Amino acid sequence: MTFQELPAHARLWVHVADRDLSSEEQQALKSGLSSFLEGWSAHGAALSAAGDVLYDRVCVVGLDEEQAGATGCSIDKLVGFMRAHGQSHGLDWFDRHQVLWRPNGQAGAAVGQRVWKATRTAEFWAMRKAGVVTSDAEVVDPLAATVGAAVSQNGFLVKRFDESWHAEMWR
Repeated sequence: MTFQELPAHARLWVHVADRDLSSEEQQALKSGLSSFLEGWSAHGAALSAAGDVLYDRVCVVGLDEEQAGATGCSIDKLVGFMRAHGQSHGLDWFDRHQVLWRPNGQAGAAVGQRVWKATRTAEFWAMRKAGVVTSDAEVVDPLAATVGAAVSQNGFLVKRFDESWHAEMWR
């Protein structure tokens, strides 16, 4: 199963690395993640899951729980895989104090792409207060609980600032 084949109701885990991964690191992660997910199980039942790497630093794992649901032990195994991968590659997949964002309309390295910026949360809020981060800036939403909730017209996991949980802080 590929990540794109997961149903909208599939449970979603999102991990954001503390730095961009090179193309070689992304390929190695995809390969290792694929091997892990092929053997991932809960109380002996195989789990129907797939993963991918997005935006050079976001690892997503989706699980169709209608086939078999995750348990505490199986989730611990996924966390263990991500932790071990991070340790062996000099990455922190569990730093929750960063925001991945981009100004809307910013030209990137390739035609039609915009470059993602990773900013510490406190600095991001200061930039918002100063007007650098506007309501139409785009943010990666690592809080999406399902594959369907992560889909938007702006891209997978991508929301405009004023549509994200960040906007709640400004009301």
